[in-house]
This record gives sequence, C-alpha cells and structure tokens, in this order.
Amino acid sequence: MKLVDSFRALVGGGALLVATGATTVLSGMPAIGQEAELPVVSFTTAQADRGRSAYQTNCVDCHGANLDDGEFGGPPLKGMSFKEKWFNNTADGLFDFVKATMPPDRPGALNDQTYADLVAYILSRNGLQAGAAELPADSEALSKVEIR
Repeated sequence: MKLVDSFRALVGGGALLVATGATTVLSGMPAIGQEAELPVVSFTTAQADRGRSAYQTNCVDCHGANLDDGEFGGPPLKGMSFKEKWFNNTADGLFDFVKATMPPDRPGALNDQTYADLVAYILSRNGLQAGAAELPADSEALSKVEIR
C-alpha cells in the first residue's frame, strides 16, 4: 500500500488507476526469471499409426520392434535415457535431429510429413497420449510446443 500512497502523493488520485491497470496487465505475464510454459505437443492416433508403418519400413532394423532392441545397435527411442534427452524441450529439436540423421544411409530422404509421423509414433511409445491435432511437419511450428 505504501507504493500506491507514494504515487498518490506524487501525481494525485489518478495514479491509483494507472497502478491498478499495470497490475492487471502484468498479472498474466511470467515473473522475472521465469519462462512462460509452452503448450504440450500434440499428435493424433492416425498420425502415430502412420508413423508406426514408416518405422517398420525405415527404422526397425536399427532400433528394434520395441524401439530399444535393434539388431544394428541404434540408440533406444523410448525409456529413461530418451526422456532425459528429449522431454521438457521443444519438439523441433527431436524432429530436426531425426530428419538430419535418419535413416543413417540416407538422412533427410523422407518427406517432412513422414518425419513428423515417426516422431508422433515415438512419442506415443513414450507414454504421450494422442490428441485432436496432428504434430506439425514444420520445425518453426514445433519450436512452439514442448514434449512433456
């Protein structure tokens, strides 16, 4: 209340309205040093199903049928080590990494929609639930959603 009284003394009764308005505007903003929480990544069941099909064609030999038991030693795509690396980050990192490095014999050879479908499938196998919206096949849009 001292701040409001100081404003009143400095500029008169109108300052209370200014201070109140500022409080209202600022109340929706994160505190200093605190980041705004991004929306959670979304994908559909149909998209994860398409991703499963693409996975069977392009990924299963290295990463295995269970995403962590591949014949050719690809890193696990589910479980604690995967979650520690990719969860609580924006989805563009995972999408861009998969697109830039997979399949190893022809990185970037699949279309963007197929990469998004693969990411949707991998996320579904890591316990994320399908929603109403598809995972975008666009790195910029994926930078605005978080895996969690």
